[in-house]
Amino acid sequence: MKGKILFVAGLAAGYVVGARAGRQSYEKIKLRADKVWHDPNVQRGVTKAEDFVAEKAPIVGRKIQETAQDAAHAATEKVRSATSKSDPETPKL
Repeated sequence: MKGKILFVAGLAAGYVVGARAGRQSYEKIKLRADKVWHDPNVQRGVTKAEDFVAEKAPIVGRKIQETAQDAAHAATEKVRSATSKSDPETPKL
């Protein structure tokens, strides 16, 4: 029983020490990331990326819509073909 208590106490102490060290490391990483994010060169890159996406989004949207329509049409034709082959008396859609 004494061994289990010491083991749990050791785990608790390790957790507390690790949590403190982890928090300090987290704060350092957060500070560095914040500095990088607010760097003017990074912000110029972000602006360029946003502009590119805004320009290309309508084109991509149309292409996705066309592809979805083509897929729906192809699926409808497959269903029609399968239905007509399986039961010749079934009326066609």
